[in-house]
Amino acid sequence: MYHNYDSKFDTVVKMEKKNDIAVITLCNPEDWNRITEQSVDQLTTVFEDIQFDKDIHVALLHGEGPISFGPGSLDIIKTKLAKNVLESREIMQEIGNMIRRLYSLRVPVIGVAEGKCLGGGANLALSTDILIADENAVFVELFVDYGLVPDTGGMYALQRLVGPMMAKAIAMQGDPISALQAKELGMVYQVAPAGTAMDVAMKLAEKIAKKPPLAVNQIKQLSNKMHDYTLDTYLQAETDYMTFCTLGQDFKELTMAQMENRLPNLKGY
Repeated sequence: MYHNYDSKFDTVVKMEKKNDIAVITLCNPEDWNRITEQSVDQLTTVFEDIQFDKDIHVALLHGEGPISFGPGSLDIIKTKLAKNVLESREIMQEIGNMIRRLYSLRVPVIGVAEGKCLGGGANLALSTDILIADENAVFVELFVDYGLVPDTGGMYALQRLVGPMMAKAIAMQGDPISALQAKELGMVYQVAPAGTAMDVAMKLAEKIAKKPPLAVNQIKQLSNKMHDYTLDTYLQAETDYMTFCTLGQDFKELTMAQMENRLPNLKGY
């Protein structure tokens, strides 16, 4: 993580807990919620905090202002990416570490695209586990028009969501994609009426938060590692995860609660 960087902003990412749900907010609309050294550092720290907070079962990730998830900082491009190979690799590795933490996070992350999602910010949103979009949201893979390839896990996220051919077509053209188009392509789970995306996402988060945390985590891990599996390795992983779940206290409690016709008392393990 970064610790030595210049920034005119005190904070660009904040997190608050609402019962068992963590709400992560990109809170720098003045600078389009851009991906900067500071935002990478603070997002990574937030993900790590959530990872070890057993009281959190679901996280929401959204951005304030008309640009929910902004592109990479021009300062990063000028002072890091376009400077030399070592500087370029440093920032890209830090961004990559942030995305790895997002994919491997213990709890599901529900993304909320309320406005424009541009470049690396769009890819950050697409890397969440479930994405809710306001009907006016727009996604733009703008890299090709700058002679660049998608960063922030872009092609990985796109290809697993829409398939190789569609991912290449989207990235090679760089055209804006509306929320409804994104829904049709499989990039988002649900399109919400204007101004209601956070409410829709919170209801979904509350529903998932009531489910057994161990099972929810194992479903996320199985899905997010699917690219690494052959059929044989997947079936072995499925066997391992199922074994973990059946030996857990929640499985036993849910079984007993059904037999005794009562509400379960879930432990999270």
